[in-house]
Amino acid sequence: MSGPSVQPVLLCACLAAGLLFDPMGFLRMTLVCAFVHESGHVLAYMLCTHKLPGLHFSAGGIGLSGAEQLPRTQELWVLAAGPLANFIMAALLFLQLHRQASYALYFLAAVSLCTGVYNLMPFGVLDGARLLQNLLPAEKQDALRRAQRLLLCLFCAAALGFALLGGMPRGARAAAFLGPGYLLAKEFRQK
Repeated sequence: MSGPSVQPVLLCACLAAGLLFDPMGFLRMTLVCAFVHESGHVLAYMLCTHKLPGLHFSAGGIGLSGAEQLPRTQELWVLAAGPLANFIMAALLFLQLHRQASYALYFLAAVSLCTGVYNLMPFGVLDGARLLQNLLPAEKQDALRRAQRLLLCLFCAAALGFALLGGMPRGARAAAFLGPGYLLAKEFRQK
C-alpha cells in the first residue's frame, strides 16, 4: 500500500500562497464561484438520485463519483447544473448591483459569469466537452475528439498570443494562460 498522496498538501500550499498574495481578492472570488459551481453539480445529483455523491478532489477541481452511472438525461442535468449555478449567481449579483453599487459585487458577478462560460467550453475535462459527448451519437465521438483537440490548440495559441501581446501586466498575462495551459496539459496527459 502506498503512502498518502502529496496532491492535497500541494493544493493546500498553493491555495495558502495564493491567498497570501491576493490583494484584490480575485482568488477568493474564484474560490466562491468554484464552490457555487460544484454545489450546483452536487445539488442536481442529489435531486436525481436522492443521495450524496462521492467527491474526489484534485488540483483541477472536484469530481463526482457515481455521476457516470446516471442515465443520459440525468447526467446532462448534472453536467449543466454547475454552469447554470454560476449564471444564476451572476444574475442575482447583477440585480443586487441595481440597488447597491459595488465594485466587489460587480467583479464577483463577472467572475461567476466567466466561470460558467469557461466551464461550458467544449475542451478536455470541462462540462461543455462532456455535455457534447453525451449529446452526440457514438459514431461521431472520434470526430468530436479530433475537433476538440484542434480547437483547444487554437484556443491556447490565441490565449498565449493575447497574453504575450496584449499589453497586460505580467501577473495578468500569466493568469490569461493558466486556464488554457491547464486544459492543454490535461488533454495531452490523458493520451
